[in-house]
Amino acid sequence: MVDTLARKTPPKASKSVALKKTLLAGLVLGLLAFAGIIGGGFGYQHGAALAAEVQLPPGDEVVDAQYQLGLEDYQAGNYELARQRFEYVVAFAPDAYPHAWVALTEILQILDTTATPTLTLPPPTIPPSPTITLTPTPDPSGVESIYQRAQSLLAAGDWDGAIAALIALRNEYLTYRVFEVDDSFFAALRNRGEQRILNLGDLEGGIYDLSLAEKFGPLDYQATVYRGWARLYLTGLGFWEAYPEQAVFYFGQVAAAVPGLRDGTGSSAGWRYRMSLLDYGAQLAAEKHWCEAQQQYELAVQFGGGEEDLPLTLTHVAYKCSPPTQTISPTPSIAASATISLTPTNGPSFTPTLALPTSTASGVPTASRTSALPTNTLTSIPAATSTSLSSPTATSALPTYTATVLSPPTVTSSPIPLPTATPIPPTNTPIPPSITPTTP
Repeated sequence: MVDTLARKTPPKASKSVALKKTLLAGLVLGLLAFAGIIGGGFGYQHGAALAAEVQLPPGDEVVDAQYQLGLEDYQAGNYELARQRFEYVVAFAPDAYPHAWVALTEILQILDTTATPTLTLPPPTIPPSPTITLTPTPDPSGVESIYQRAQSLLAAGDWDGAIAALIALRNEYLTYRVFEVDDSFFAALRNRGEQRILNLGDLEGGIYDLSLAEKFGPLDYQATVYRGWARLYLTGLGFWEAYPEQAVFYFGQVAAAVPGLRDGTGSSAGWRYRMSLLDYGAQLAAEKHWCEAQQQYELAVQFGGGEEDLPLTLTHVAYKCSPPTQTISPTPSIAASATISLTPTNGPSFTPTLALPTSTASGVPTASRTSALPTNTLTSIPAATSTSLSSPTATSALPTYTATVLSPPTVTSSPIPLPTATPIPPTNTPIPPSITPTTP
């Protein structure tokens, strides 16, 4: 069944209401027309601006030039500029340059990798307010007892105990009697350094103590000298048995001042100096520098000890340095001569005898020479005269006989007395002087 709905007829409106609606519709239409005019003006201006911004697409030459420049920038490492060029090429000719996409992708990866991250600092945190803890003032009575004990140990010469007490005092109360404690530290360290160098043979420890004492005040001259000896000894020890010349130099300085200075092994500076001299002398002798080796051996002998422990005897080295010069002395030859001058006269015969002394050096027997004069029988003989052997220049009417005797060449130099002739007196009866003797 179809229900039939009753239609209701609306009431008729009045003329005034229809007029109002007409005026309202006209007003709305007017407003819409005015709004359309204004909107059209604004739209025109916006369209003109957009039209001004729109550019014409570039030519192929411009795009190709940007592509080539992009490749050059990419090879040169100018990735940012190359990115802009490849984006331009891709925007206007993506199909003509497919390699521009590949290059652009690689450039973007490189730029993302090398991009500097932005550091984001956390907000500053405000530290909490410090808590002030009040510490009670330490009681100096215990520290004073430690100080007095350190002074007693200093007076007794117990340097190790004094230093330990002073360290405990400083750990307990840092600012207690600052100047007095510093002076005590200086005295203890200075005296312990001297004791280690001179008495204990701890040269390194002594140098360390004196260096620490120098932090509290300047060292006196004597302490500086002790430290210098220890440093020279240790320096010479570095050259020991390796470079004897340097060892002689350094140990010689220490041995001249304190030959009894010892190290941890108990060896003294004097002993090391002498051993260095012997080593240096042996080295020079091996190099055949005999005179220099002699000097080193003589210094070693003069410093102490004998020659029994020398590698080479001093006499041998001295002989090599100054060998004796061999000289040949000729054998002297002495000639002894005796000159006999006789003046014979008429008269009896006589025989002069020449006697030579026997030479004890060569054992030559006594040589004799007999000279016989002719015998004349005269009625008268004058007195016979004999000239002195020492006067060979005497003038005589008779001939002169000369006998010369040469000694052997081996006779030692000794004066030989000249022989003398002893005339034999005549035994005949004298002849009267009126008769003149004849000349033989």
